[in-house]
Amino acid sequence: MIRFDRLGRAFALVAALAALWSCSAGGYGTSAIYSPLVEDDIVVIMPPDAPSISQQFRDVGRRAGRGNPASDHNGIDIVARVGAPVIAAAPGLVTQSLIEPMYGNRVVIDHGVDAGGRRSRTVYMHLDSRTVREGMQVARGQTIGTMGRTGILAAAISHLHFEVHRERGRSGLQARDPHRFWADGVGRVTCFDPDRPLEDGTFRITYPVPCRDTAAR
Repeated sequence: MIRFDRLGRAFALVAALAALWSCSAGGYGTSAIYSPLVEDDIVVIMPPDAPSISQQFRDVGRRAGRGNPASDHNGIDIVARVGAPVIAAAPGLVTQSLIEPMYGNRVVIDHGVDAGGRRSRTVYMHLDSRTVREGMQVARGQTIGTMGRTGILAAAISHLHFEVHRERGRSGLQARDPHRFWADGVGRVTCFDPDRPLEDGTFRITYPVPCRDTAAR
């Protein structure tokens, strides 16, 4: 019987994801279905001009107490061409801008404590390039990097792995389903609009990749 170490499991996961993405990724206005193992899936409404989502949030392993990395997917995956802009989903402070083996180029933005007293962060992975450094303040919609396929877990497929981490009581920051925090409401993916003011002390996010109508302005 073959025993896989952690890296071996990662490569097995990459192979499975590559097979899935080859059938479903690309285009605009579509959103992948949730895993049947997810109990609290969200009805997702995609703008027709938003780059498609190829994989949804999944926290099955953590909720079951297994902590199995092959069971969980702590964010959503958005597909677009290499070099497409990646933008900040909300204003904040860049706390990480680095490259590492599994997730490639990564940017983390801390959005501070909102009016409800909770801290939030967003994470952007597999970037082709990073245009911000640690300590920089960024505005909503500001370019922070470009779409890429860096890192082993990208499976050589151009996409953005996007996460939202939010405080939950005494548990500290935890990965949450990004679809819970769109500016237009739960499940309503919200394209960034530079003419729409949103900063009112509430943590609300906009799509971390420009939609086609916005990008054309």
